[in-house]
Formats: sequence, structure tokens, C-alpha cells
Amino acid sequence: MIRLFQVIALLCCCTKAFGLSVMGSHLEWQTVPGSSGQYKVRLTLYLDATSGEREQPQQNIYLFTNDRHWETSGRWQYFGLFYLDRISSRELEQDTLACAGTGPWEDFEGQRHVFVNIYEKTIMLPDLPKVSSDEGFVIAWHGIGPRDGKDSNSPDAAFMWEWVTTFIPPVIKNGAALRNSSPVIGNIETFFMCKGELATIQLPGTDHDGDELKYRLSKPYGVWPEKTISEDVLIVDDMTWGPGYSDQNQMHGSPPLAIDENTGLITVKPSEEGQYFIGISIDEYRNGQKIGSVSFYYTLTVVDCNQQQVWDKNIYKDTTAVQTLALCEGSEATLTSKQSFPDPQPEFQWTKNGKTIWGANSQSITISEAGEYQLLITKINGCPDSFDSETVRVSVGSSGAEMDSIPPICDTALPIALHATPPGGTFAGAGVTGNTFDPKTAGEGAHEIQYVIEGAEACPTFVAKREVIVSETPALDLVDVLYASRDNPIPIGVKDSLNVAYLWTPPDYLNDVTYANPTSTPSTGITYTVTATNAYGCVASRNVQIRIIESILIPDAFTPNKDGINETWELKGIEGYPKCRVTIYNRWGEVIFHSTGYQNAFDGTVAGALQMPGVYAYKIRLTENSPELTGALTLIR
Repeated sequence: MIRLFQVIALLCCCTKAFGLSVMGSHLEWQTVPGSSGQYKVRLTLYLDATSGEREQPQQNIYLFTNDRHWETSGRWQYFGLFYLDRISSRELEQDTLACAGTGPWEDFEGQRHVFVNIYEKTIMLPDLPKVSSDEGFVIAWHGIGPRDGKDSNSPDAAFMWEWVTTFIPPVIKNGAALRNSSPVIGNIETFFMCKGELATIQLPGTDHDGDELKYRLSKPYGVWPEKTISEDVLIVDDMTWGPGYSDQNQMHGSPPLAIDENTGLITVKPSEEGQYFIGISIDEYRNGQKIGSVSFYYTLTVVDCNQQQVWDKNIYKDTTAVQTLALCEGSEATLTSKQSFPDPQPEFQWTKNGKTIWGANSQSITISEAGEYQLLITKINGCPDSFDSETVRVSVGSSGAEMDSIPPICDTALPIALHATPPGGTFAGAGVTGNTFDPKTAGEGAHEIQYVIEGAEACPTFVAKREVIVSETPALDLVDVLYASRDNPIPIGVKDSLNVAYLWTPPDYLNDVTYANPTSTPSTGITYTVTATNAYGCVASRNVQIRIIESILIPDAFTPNKDGINETWELKGIEGYPKCRVTIYNRWGEVIFHSTGYQNAFDGTVAGALQMPGVYAYKIRLTENSPELTGALTLIR
């Protein structure tokens, strides 16, 4: 927060010190392999040449508890602050936007070069209880100045300082260390795109722990410096979208800006020039539960790569642009490009199924056969010097529509392809996208899928229907580890469901391997696998491990008075647990004794100094995941 007040003073005396500060930013949290409690924190900033951040040798990182439950708007009070050091700074080599020999784009209201600064440091966590809370914690960074006010999708961005967060699960959960590294985002090298051209950008996210990553568009947030009320409190608010924009419509286009949930592929065919402030979140899932999230802010600039002309690549039948066309057998249709061209006129060539149609060298063609038609236009007096039209898929004639049957499918299955004849029709129904059916989107139940061949000219409309049943995969609610006494029965089952068959393996110690809720009477530790299969063949399986706990004798007092009797705190039976952890605390909660393994029993001294008689607390953990044993110990002299 000290840095925040210093920056406010700097901006008051030099309001034009910074232009667009940050064009992209994200924070990473990585566990240091082989270490105990060490973590590497990395901040990546994509900066333009005028940014005040470029020369910053250090960056502040704040630590917060995750008491906002993933929300980032509101009053944030940090409990920790540390600095990252700049380890590298370089200029990116960007893709060239060229247009008929005019050279690369380099003047969008001033020349813009993009630099990437990397800041990094290895740290030890300062406040173990706070980073071990059930909700986890948050690391965050904010910029040193507002944006340049040129964002087309947000009027608020000129008043806010970018706020970048990474949500991290607790480092200790249920008494055990929880090792986790946040998603890693690779290099981004695309910051400009052409208006009217389909652009794809791969957001290169990976996870060192093998956790599942989900990508989504999200609202950008910012720090409001004028609302600052103290040195350790930040006021964070969400950005107000401009008219026509929203979290899921951050850039207008056809298609609009979107990101694939599973792959991180960004697609957009922008329809308007301008500068756009984009918010993306990468959520981290482990065993189906969200455990972390990384915010990534991104600036995309849309320019008109062909300022002389925006080409209409559509093909028209009469006045309607078409991509599919159904004809009745014996009928004809005329396809036309309505784009006008300056003299001298370009050359035209129609193709069918990718092959040249000889003699078809005008802007129009009359067709009567099925196939894929496209118009190639070359030698245009402008930029670009050629383009291909949209493809028109033509089907001819039909005595009806038929669709293949769809067998029952599980709700966890991958999307399946739908098949029907004749080609050229449209599939519709719950979970249908194009010619695929996604059972996850459709959900459990019976769904009607239709295949429609629209009538053309005098041809009627044909509709084929099929029912598909989506079955819910059996749910198995099990704990991973159970603890039992030797040769004592313990129930290990799951909640029974109708029309579900169960099988437990191996059969050792079980009263019935086909019960949903069998009982095990184990003599030794064992791991069982239960497989559940419903009437539609949907299968789920889970493991449960049973661990045998041998009892130990824990005395509640000992007398280290040098009489040779009861001189140490002896734990009978603990020799069977060579990796146990024994910790003793004084009345003030300070650790006076800690041992991994208990080869040397506690003798009432610390570093040779006799400890006062009295009551001490102890904690004993026999194995890594066994319950913790606690109690009081009396030292008598």
C-alpha cells in the first residue's frame, strides 16, 4: 500500500507520465521442487513502449485471505506484502499486418512496440495460519497508473488501475501439506488483428500438477485510488462495460470474441476497429472441485488492414446471402457475388468441389447440380489483391430425410457425430451444435433430435426425428481413506441407487462383493475398488483404502527426577510407526520438543535445560494421513 500512496503523489504532479500501462498481465504461483515451504512467484507484464512499468526494477505483490469466495469486488485488506525483482525485459516479435506492399502496421495513434517484463522471487510464506484457511488465499498486483482512456468497450478503464489476482488453495489442509502450483501461461505474441478477418489466438495454459484447466471470459477489475482509505486497504471494483458490451460480449464480431472452455483457443472476427480491454480467467480443478483461479488481462487492438475496401465475400441467391442451398431435381438457381470493384475489373473463376468450372468467368453462375461452389477473385486493383468467396453447399432433390438411430449415451461421454441423409439439412435439439450432440449440454433424460431439409422452390420440407436417452453416470460418494482396528468390522459402502450393479474387488474380508454397502473385517491394510454400472452401461469407479491403526500407550505423566524410574515419557508401541511426528508445547503454545520418529524419548529438558514441572500439551500423528492424537502431559519432579 506504501507504493500505492507514492504513485498517487507521482500522478498528481505528472498526469501524462504514463500511457497505456499494461497490455497483458498474469501472476503465477509455483511450488519449488524438493523444498519445504518455498514458493516461486512470477509476474508477467506485456507493456507498450510508453509504459511507466517498463523501467520498474521491482513490483509489489499483496497477500489476502480468500474470504471473498472468488469474488474480487470490494474492500481488500492485505496481511502480507513482498517484492518481485525484474529478471528479464525484451521486445516481442509480432506478426506483421501487411496490405498490398504497404508494410507492417506501426501507427495506431502512435507507434506501438510491445515488451514483456518478467518479475520473479522465491519466498517463504509469512503467515502460515492465514494461508492454510479452508478458503485458501490470494496473491494480487496492481499497476502504477490508469489506462489511456481509449478502450472501446469500457469508459471506466481510464480511472482504474489494473488488478490482477491468482487464487490459491490452502498450503495445509487437514493437517497435511497441500502442494499446488497455479496454471502457467506461455508467451502471447498477438496484440493486433484485422477488422473483418477471422483471428485465432491460442492461450497457452499448462498445469504442472496435472490439474484440469477451464478457460472463460470474465469481467476485468481495477483499484480505485481516490477511494483509498488506509495504507493496508485497497478498494477494488468491477469495470463498467460500455453500451452493447458485457462479460460474454467483450468484442463485437461475427463470430464475437469467445474462448474455448477446454483448449483456451480465442476466436473472433471483429466487426469494429478500436482498442479492447479483455478479461480472461483460467480456473483450476482437481477431482472435479475448483481449487484455484488465475486472472489474465489482455489488450487487443483491431485495425482496418484494408482501409480502401471491406470485401463482401458472401454469395447471394437473389438478395439473400447463402451458404447452403437445396434444389429440387430439374430446377436451377443463379449464384452471384454482389461486391463491386474499381476498374480495371478483376478476374473471376468459379469452382465446384475445388475444381475449375471451365468458362465460368463472371460474377454469376447458374447451377443445377449438387456440390460445393466458390468464386475466386484475383488481380484486384487494391488490397488485398485476391480473395475467395464463402463456399455454398448445394444439395439437389430428395424423397425425404432419414437420420441414423442414436444409442443411449452416458452424461460424461464425449460429443458424438450425428448422421443423416441427404446432406445439406440442419440438426436441432437439446445439446446439438452443428452436426454433433453433446450429452453434457443436453443433460439427463430423453431428448428429441430433428434433422430438417428445408424446402426449396417447389420442394417440401422434410423432417426426420430420433430420440436419444442420456443416462446419468452412477454417483459414488466415498472417502479415500478409512481407518480400522484389526479384525473389527467396518462399513465401506456407498448410497445404493436403483438399477445399478456394484462389484467390489478384491473380495478379501468382505461379506458380499455385490452389495452397495458391504462390510469389511480386515486383518491387514487393503485398498478396494468399487465399480458401479447402470442399466445403460454407464460406469463409474472409485477406490477406498483401509488402514489398520495399532494402538499405542500414552502415559499422562512422568517423573524425570533422576531416581531411575519413569525418567522419560515412554510411548509403548510407537516403535511400529518410524515416521510418526511427536510435538510437545508449553503453556504459552511454544514448541519445546518435536521429533520425527521417537527413537529418543522426551526427558523433560530442552537443549540441556530442565523444564519446569507442570502441564504440557502434546500432538502425535502416527502416519501421514492418520488422525492426530492430542492430550495433556504432566511433568513431575
